[in-house]
Amino acid sequence: MSKINRRLALKGFGAFISLPYLESFAANSVKKEPARLACFHIPGAIGSGGWFPKETGFNYTPRSSHKPLAPFFKDYSVITGLSHIKGAVSGHNHPFNWLTGHRINEVPGVMTNTVSMDQVAARHLGPTYISSLALSWGTGVGDKTLSRSFLGVDIPALADYKTIFKKLFPPADRKQLAEMKARYELDKSVLDNAVGTVKDLKRQVGKADQSRIEQYLSSIRDVEKRIAIKKGILDKGRPEFDENGINLTPEGENKMEDHLEIMMDMIVLAFQTDMTRVVTHVLGGEGGPNYEEFKTWAEKHGTKPRGAHDSYHKGGKVIESRDTLLCEQIARLMKKLQNTKVSNGTLLDNTSILFGGAQVSSHSSSNFPTILAGGKALGFKHGQHLKFSKRSVPMSDLYLTILQQLGCPVKSFKESRGNISQLLA
Repeated sequence: MSKINRRLALKGFGAFISLPYLESFAANSVKKEPARLACFHIPGAIGSGGWFPKETGFNYTPRSSHKPLAPFFKDYSVITGLSHIKGAVSGHNHPFNWLTGHRINEVPGVMTNTVSMDQVAARHLGPTYISSLALSWGTGVGDKTLSRSFLGVDIPALADYKTIFKKLFPPADRKQLAEMKARYELDKSVLDNAVGTVKDLKRQVGKADQSRIEQYLSSIRDVEKRIAIKKGILDKGRPEFDENGINLTPEGENKMEDHLEIMMDMIVLAFQTDMTRVVTHVLGGEGGPNYEEFKTWAEKHGTKPRGAHDSYHKGGKVIESRDTLLCEQIARLMKKLQNTKVSNGTLLDNTSILFGGAQVSSHSSSNFPTILAGGKALGFKHGQHLKFSKRSVPMSDLYLTILQQLGCPVKSFKESRGNISQLLA
């Protein structure tokens, strides 16, 4: 086992993929389990009636939109009252500064920005093959991405599954890239090229490690199966998302849910293989896209079918249905992270998940709907509703707290005044 290490290359794969944690590696490694960060932005407004708990503290009653998170009650906290103060914006520009806290409209007619919190984390959580991964409902910049460089420049987000997968597992050179594209067009499974090496490895490890290898391969299969399902549709000329809607599934299926599920699988795989430790994901557009689900939910609740943007302003049960779906996806992510063992517990224990937005309804941005999850091994204490008076504590305090618990050597972030000690064990 002395020749086996965490950066083992799977022969014939056409790319280098690091294996998940195996007990057989422990004797050769004294490296601390790395921390991970995942940030998810909720577009537009949220349904306040199904989001904000009435009680505070550790014995609060979760609201209806958070029911999917029930199995993880001790692994997440609801935080209310936070907002950007000097960096407050109105309208639907919040994706631009949700993670930066910058006053983007300080100069009339000119939008400026600064570094986003995730990129500060990416600078200190490496080195990894990909410093960070920006995902979204559509490929591009602007409101499609949460990430801004240290110069305040938008970092383009990705939405195309094939592109994301290739970015996660890049080939060693241009020739191998061409070979990978050819194999994809022939619909050859990545696992077919790696199975020989995996079989050789399994003969050298114990039963516990064999189980982890199978779990690892299962994660790859989950992603590959979903990509295969989408392949036929992508070949018909709809390879990317846009503001007009997502239509990558057969008629009658939940397009929004399907998209989010494959993205969650990508994130788990990215963290599990340690190809990146920082991921951001814009969960939808501020003015749309007009998912068919909004009409379905409206009819379900006996209200007039509306587009996404109109629903954001009207609020009510339609938006609460959307919020519940998003919570289901975060719960799905948390379950997969919890089921993935690492050197000191689970991936969930070592991942800080920021899930929230910057509006309630009608452009109100004084109370950011926020959930912080995971990170037990990072020193977070959860299972509570933590409430602050509006405009009294900047969102940047939470960002500073997250960055410091991730191990980043930072003493401040934008408007921060100090960490939020109530979240720390």
